[in-house]
Amino acid sequence: MKRIISAILACLLCVSVAAGVSGCGCENKKGKNKNSNSAGYKVETTAPDLEDENFGYYKLNDKEVKVTVYKGNDKNVTIPESVDGHAVSVVGHSIFQAKDNIESVTLPSTVTEIQDYAFSTCKNLTKVTLPEGLKIIGQNAFWNCQKLEEITLPSTLKKIDWYAFSATGLKSVTIPESNTLQELKEKVFFQCASLTEVSIPVTITKISPDTFEQCADGFTIKAYSNSYALSYAKQNNIKFEEIPR
Repeated sequence: MKRIISAILACLLCVSVAAGVSGCGCENKKGKNKNSNSAGYKVETTAPDLEDENFGYYKLNDKEVKVTVYKGNDKNVTIPESVDGHAVSVVGHSIFQAKDNIESVTLPSTVTEIQDYAFSTCKNLTKVTLPEGLKIIGQNAFWNCQKLEEITLPSTLKKIDWYAFSATGLKSVTIPESNTLQELKEKVFFQCASLTEVSIPVTITKISPDTFEQCADGFTIKAYSNSYALSYAKQNNIKFEEIPR
């Protein structure tokens, strides 16, 4: 029987860490005051059940683990598919947060969730390989990764949470056409000062008014005619480019 893990709830205080970055999106579960920088983010910390040379893992069940600790110093990190017969399915909270040496990370096909703050403030992170099969990108997952200029989002996504890519160096993004991803939440691309365009499919039917707040001058939404995204651009005075069907 697995040992009993005691949960310790800790609050993280958001700070301004880069010029022009005014907030990190710390929020409580109920979403009270979503623009506040007050401490409200809670992390469950657990001791690893399994370890290898570079990582520590917490057993989620008899078949899956969450990677919770990174012990290495590599510039290019590859998370393994499995450890001791358990599939690595979750990248844990804050695991790579502020790891300045990391330049690239490759996630295996077994990963279905990236939790909150997993890669936030990795100032030299330039490349992340996300697998098909990934379903959830958590709150602030890539916040303030200012050298992250491009990302390929998998079609299996169900949720991209608040501030997930805010204050990154992204220049253009294509939202995948998917029956599972239908909403772009609050400030997902907030303060992406280099983001000039986003292509949005017809399967997106809800976008927060502040999703693209403080993006590059001339920021453009590319969308099909008669789509929600095109109507959204017009209603919010965002430059748009109509994609012919």
